[in-house]
Amino acid sequence: MPNAAKIYIAAVIGAGLAIAIYALLHWEAASPISFSVFLALFVGAALLKGRIPGITGTYSPVFFFVLLGSHLLSFSEIKFAAALAGIVQCTFFVLRNPSPIQVAFNASNMIISTALAFAVIHREVPGLSDQPLMMLLMLGSSVYYVVNTVMVSIVVTLVDGKPLSQVWRHWCLRSLPYYLFGAVIAGATVSVQDRASMLVVGMACPSVLLMTVYYRYWLKSLTQVNT
Repeated sequence: MPNAAKIYIAAVIGAGLAIAIYALLHWEAASPISFSVFLALFVGAALLKGRIPGITGTYSPVFFFVLLGSHLLSFSEIKFAAALAGIVQCTFFVLRNPSPIQVAFNASNMIISTALAFAVIHREVPGLSDQPLMMLLMLGSSVYYVVNTVMVSIVVTLVDGKPLSQVWRHWCLRSLPYYLFGAVIAGATVSVQDRASMLVVGMACPSVLLMTVYYRYWLKSLTQVNT
């Protein structure tokens, strides 16, 4: 592995670890039941991962629960759930076992992406204090998407030697509709009431499942047409 890739991966893991330590030191859990339900949803979403053709990496509906969790859970809870989802996503149903560094990088990527989306949704970014929740969820989804995909694209570029613009553009065109539609579902879910209940979240899950299944078959059919 090139030295530049090692330095970059170490920096990402270090940043993710720092955020995780901060979350643990400021642990807050208002509802253990809600937290447990979201943990199950995060793990289940991570297991529904799919692969975008031509890209070393996977996508999953975890981001949908990141958006809802950022609205319903504390910073500490959402970071723990994101890290667990990152570990599950790269260790279950894989063709070959990942190295500890790969697991740590994936978990750190999830932690960092989720932390930035959380900051947007909670209006901790200047200029967002008066924005409606739907707008914040759309923006939070965009931030999560860009950060998550760019970080993976950079490591693919450094390891495989592919041009960054080519890698990210390929991923962007294939996965952007999935993220945007998921943000719309999340926005509609929390707009049912000012603070979404776990019942409303549960009712939204079938839509997320259908969206994921449809997107997976769409990618498959697109690949067959191109070949």
